[in-house]
Amino acid sequence: MVESIMENEASAASLPSSFKSAETKKHPTISELRKAIPQECFEKNLLKSLYYMARDFAALGGLVYSYKTFAEYGPLAMFVWCNLTGFFMWCLFVVGHDCGHTSFSNYQWVNNICGHICHAPLLVPFWPWKKSHQLHHMYHNHLTKDMSHPWLTAEYVENELSPLKEAIMACPAFAFVEYTFVYLMAGIADGSHYLPTSKLFADTTERIQCAVSSLSCIGFMGVLYWYFKDDVQSFWTMYFVPLLIFNMWLIVVTYLQHHEEDTVVYEEGEWNYLKGAFETVDRTYGFGIDDVHHNITDGHVTHHIFFTQIPHYNLTKATAAIRPMLKECGVYKQKDSRDFLLQYSKNVMTLRKLYGKGVLSFKPKEN
Repeated sequence: MVESIMENEASAASLPSSFKSAETKKHPTISELRKAIPQECFEKNLLKSLYYMARDFAALGGLVYSYKTFAEYGPLAMFVWCNLTGFFMWCLFVVGHDCGHTSFSNYQWVNNICGHICHAPLLVPFWPWKKSHQLHHMYHNHLTKDMSHPWLTAEYVENELSPLKEAIMACPAFAFVEYTFVYLMAGIADGSHYLPTSKLFADTTERIQCAVSSLSCIGFMGVLYWYFKDDVQSFWTMYFVPLLIFNMWLIVVTYLQHHEEDTVVYEEGEWNYLKGAFETVDRTYGFGIDDVHHNITDGHVTHHIFFTQIPHYNLTKATAAIRPMLKECGVYKQKDSRDFLLQYSKNVMTLRKLYGKGVLSFKPKEN
């Protein structure tokens, strides 16, 4: 189903009006882009995927082992420890993300098992997340069908959204709790990922999968309860605070991948697969961050075009292969984001309302 949508939408793709100019060439089709990428980029190597999974678990294990050492050096050292732990929780999520896209391996049962192993410690129900995230990729930048970060029209914000909710959504600090507690658990806005009765699920199979994935998260919470017993302070510093940092990384990265001042969003009839993919932004975080968290930031355009086919460890090479083609026709978005926290804070506070019909943008059209 996913592949057929990609091919059908790609064949009908046309340039967004914001990109059209006398110098702009017609953009390549998905088949042309695929031919430009070395074939080895599409090869899924289970051993390599397991290596990155083990690497992230090893980093987390080392941090847990060194917790008492960090604690001896006081609050500043604990601040560093919590941030490192939360960051590597985010890295582990990205590996599980490959499992959800079936780019972790060629074996679905391996993808499912490893996806649960990676995501349960992060309180992310794997199969429900896989469904909502796949819908995000299938309909990225579609006004009503896209998932994860909702697209809101000016009319909706002004008439339906309370001032309090709008203020909360525009607060950068909301990123620390938004994903786990508001999106996955409470189900705002795509439906709870924990409850089999959620609107997210369409049939009995999906509801059973939700129950299994939710139980995997609950099982991990049981392990935490056994490990910490009555030591609430250790639970707070060793797990809960890093979980908030993980939330921050996930929200900041995914938001910036899809939100910039010139981003456009399409209504039904204007949208197609490639037009949505070309609204994705490749961002360089620098300081080694891009490589450590598996190039999910600086290879995201390619990831969106071939999200079920290219593993994270091949994104850099694949991006280098098609970047000149996309730049030539004016549909490649790339930005230096070493100040990613400032960029996120600015965007989340200012890019709130979409204006227009058919093709919507964050800037209202001048009369």
